[in-house]
Order: sequence, then structure tokens, then C-alpha cells
Amino acid sequence: MRRLLNFRELTLFLLLVPFCSYSQSKEEVYSYLKSMGNGHYLFGQVATWVHNENPDLDNKSNWLKKIYDHTGKMPRYGCITYDFDDNPFSDSEWNEAVKKMSDRGLIAGVFSFFANPSGGSWKDPVTIDPIFSPGDNPVKSNFYRQMDRMASNLKWLKDNRITVVYTPFVELNDKNKWHARDGSKNAIRLYRLVHDYFTGKGLDNIIWAFHTTQGAGALEEYYPGDEYVDIIGKSAYGTGLIFSEYDWAVKKKKNNGKVIWWAELGIRGPSDAPRSCLDVLSKLENTFPELAGFVFWSDEDYYNVIGNPNAKELMTDPKIITLH
Repeated sequence: MRRLLNFRELTLFLLLVPFCSYSQSKEEVYSYLKSMGNGHYLFGQVATWVHNENPDLDNKSNWLKKIYDHTGKMPRYGCITYDFDDNPFSDSEWNEAVKKMSDRGLIAGVFSFFANPSGGSWKDPVTIDPIFSPGDNPVKSNFYRQMDRMASNLKWLKDNRITVVYTPFVELNDKNKWHARDGSKNAIRLYRLVHDYFTGKGLDNIIWAFHTTQGAGALEEYYPGDEYVDIIGKSAYGTGLIFSEYDWAVKKKKNNGKVIWWAELGIRGPSDAPRSCLDVLSKLENTFPELAGFVFWSDEDYYNVIGNPNAKELMTDPKIITLH
């Protein structure tokens, strides 16, 4: 009879052996992420946001390729945005791109960028209540069509045995985006709606992620609840590298089994001088050791390792977990 690996043995195995797409069960990926922190920090990178960056990691506009070409190292985690606002790519292109990440051994992340269901721009206000109305109405129908579309994509990924770290609303508290314009109560209602709708469709390949801007107190105010969230994240932009609700998040990790990380990390702004990428590791070790790791932002290279010195030194440090 084969002996099953205990948790410590499984953790060490997963640290040393890249995932294959056929073995990425939700439980395996989540256990792996839980093993991070305290000297092992996951290196992540947003592969595409919503500015026509190609989701194919072999395309020169994809930030995973940019990072690899610059450093010779591939991030351990990559995240692709399904942009339903501009619709720059087809669903099949996004799906195949996520599959390629998984096939190459990356942990796959997916953002949804839902279009404003009222028909305005993503920055325009929207009245949320019609989405929850028992009767039909244009706003509700628009949003449910988008949920069905995203559910079909996630089902395709499930059928291909791919687990995804899924964030239904990027920075749940960001009032520049329609989903947060009505405040925390309705933002939480939206997050829970997507969660329950997708779970009801049998999409059990999802690790549910939630994050907010770096605004103090946002994580606690906009938290959808322990039963809805697996990963708690915070944005950190600029030279401060902050995580203002760190103590609260650590309690969620230790008492409720949550993964905590920097879900968006930009280590300097356009007017700041280039800074050592090793500052990220120093901040983790000295201030936020319980974080599982970080996900560098895309858009511009000053946010990430491309536009700052000591990129290779960070990615080759034994405490930083990259793919290869």
C-alpha cells in the first residue's frame, strides 16, 4: 500500500517540484499557498490588465514574458484579466492563455473586469439594487449575462483540470470602479452574489481571492466574510510598501486558515527614483513575514522588477519562490 505524504512532506515536495496542469487540484494549490510565508515568498506578476496586453505568455506584450526576458526567471504565479469592458480578446484566447500558464507550471490567477451593467463606462455610477431585484430588469440581465459568460470560462478551465485563484472584483473598495461606487455594503453583496452563483454551478476549481486598495481599514470594512474568501490581499503602491491591516490579516491566517499577500505591488511611482528590488524581501522579512508573497503590477515597468535594480538578485534569492 502506498503511504500518503504528510503535510510537511507535501509542502517540501511542492516547493521542489513544479505543478503539472493535471495535478493542480484546488486542495493541492491552496495547501501550497498556505505553506508560503516566514522565509518562503511567492513571486507573482500580473500578466495582463485591461490595456490590450496579450494573454499569451509567449507574446512580447505579456508581462510574464517581459519579466522572463529581463531576468531569465519566470514568476511562480501569473494573473490574466478577462476584460468584459473593452473586450480586447475572445474568451477562447483568455482561456487558452490560462491553460498555457498552467501547462508551463505556473499557478494561474484570473481577474474579472465586469463591464458596468447600467451600460455606462466602468467609472460611471450604477444603482446596485436592481441586480438583486426578484424581477427582470436591464441592469440585472446585463450583469447576469456577464456572470454566465465568466462561469462558462471557468467551467472550461475546470474541464481542463485547472485550478484558478479567482478575483471577481479588482480592489473591491476602489470607488473609481462602478462596483464600489455604492459603498461597502453593496460591494460585499456583489462579491457574495458572484461567489454563490458560481458555486451553485459546481465551479469547485476556484480559490476565492479578495483584495482592496492600500487605504487604511479597507480590508476589514469590505471583507465579504470567512465563508466567501480564501485569500486576503492588499494593494501597495509607492515607496512605503504598506499593509496597514497586517495584524488583522495575520489573525485571519492563523485562526481561519486564510492566505494573505500583497495582491498588487508597485514598488515605486513614476516620479520616484529607481529602488532596489531587494527592498521587497527586506520588508517581508522584517515587517510582514506572514505574507505568502506578492504580485507585481503591470502597466509600467517602474512598478516591477523591469524598471528597478537588483531584479535578478531578488528572483534568485532562495527565499523567493519563482517557477525556474
